[in-house]
Amino acid sequence: MVIQGAISMRAAARVSGLLCEFLGGHRLDGLSHTTVQNYLLRAGMHQITYATESSNNRIWIMDHMIAAGSLKCLVVLGIDADTFATLDHPLQHHDVDVLSLIPTDVSNGTIVNQQLTELAKRCGVPRAILSDCGSDLKKGVELFQQTNSQTIALFDIVHLVCRLIGKRLGKQDRFSKYRQDSYACANKLRQSPLAHVKPPRPKTKARYMNLAPEIRWGRRALWLFDRVKSGDLTQRQRERLDPQAIQDQLGWLEEYRSDLEVWSDLSALGQECCSVVRHCGYSKVTTQKLKETLGTGNSAAAAELIGELIEVVDQQCLRCGETGVRMPGSSEVIESLIGKGKRLLGTSQNNNNLTGQILSIAASTVDLSVATLRESLDRCRIKDLRSWIKDNIAAGIHLARSEDLQEPTSGTNAAQVKSVAIPNF
Repeated sequence: MVIQGAISMRAAARVSGLLCEFLGGHRLDGLSHTTVQNYLLRAGMHQITYATESSNNRIWIMDHMIAAGSLKCLVVLGIDADTFATLDHPLQHHDVDVLSLIPTDVSNGTIVNQQLTELAKRCGVPRAILSDCGSDLKKGVELFQQTNSQTIALFDIVHLVCRLIGKRLGKQDRFSKYRQDSYACANKLRQSPLAHVKPPRPKTKARYMNLAPEIRWGRRALWLFDRVKSGDLTQRQRERLDPQAIQDQLGWLEEYRSDLEVWSDLSALGQECCSVVRHCGYSKVTTQKLKETLGTGNSAAAAELIGELIEVVDQQCLRCGETGVRMPGSSEVIESLIGKGKRLLGTSQNNNNLTGQILSIAASTVDLSVATLRESLDRCRIKDLRSWIKDNIAAGIHLARSEDLQEPTSGTNAAQVKSVAIPNF
């Protein structure tokens, strides 16, 4: 219920009690939320400690999970290369194993290399490593390859594509101005009768990976603007949409009409490229398939982007060797797992840091049958779980907040606040 049903642990505990009552027992026979949490964490700990054997034919997929505070976690997934070659669908959670969860305060190329080297001693030297274009991961893999030359370094196609599109749009003052105008428009429409047509909020992190909604809104808003001008509306729309208000609030889009067409083409090309690589991986047939899918483009900017996309994909395919062995080209499976991990951590409000709950990420890839859960509980005791958390997870921002942001009592000065007893958390 927690992993697949996306409900909280307390809710899962209450549902289990209701099920017990429904089956003729008592509601108190259900699991407590603490037991639910312990089961998940021990299953995750078993996955990264005992469940995977050493293999030199495995593909690693890695990325950092980041929340509030300085602590981050290197997440490494693994899948057998021969197993991946037989898949007829993009990678899913049940296709991969979580090989390691490595919390760290500082990450650079040297530290990533050390982490990969230690992991290779336990799980074997990988055949390939897929990651995004992050500087620390890229440098770490390069250092790792110096002593493990048989390992191939591959880059996630989504990040490569977004870099190419972002580099192209980032040089255009027009797109920056469009974003500023969209933001101003959203502020005006938020508390108005036209709130339903306001632009989406731009992303502040990885913003060039989230261009499609902004561009799509511009085209749709222009289409609505044109329909209002021509009067091609339903009766309900005529009652709801004031032509003068539409002109005042959306008229600024007229100057971006041709730009939006070009930007939309670039965004669509990027998505098509990602779709091809997501299904074909990096292989000897991917480049040709990509050429057939992208075509020649509808503008000079589109044609230039197509050339760049084909070039970067071909470079990645050549790294797979002359045999053309099929390798994964998208790390979306780890992005999805990290997103699920953040939900389980409760970091949606960006005010929580990494805790021992990150072990639930590993549990998300396990078939939680009775047999596998029993094995996890037999091998990973509560004391082992507490020891892992103590060794890997430092005291986080919750304790620091309780110590530094106390409620001062009446008449207490700053010096006296320091001497107030700290609750034992």
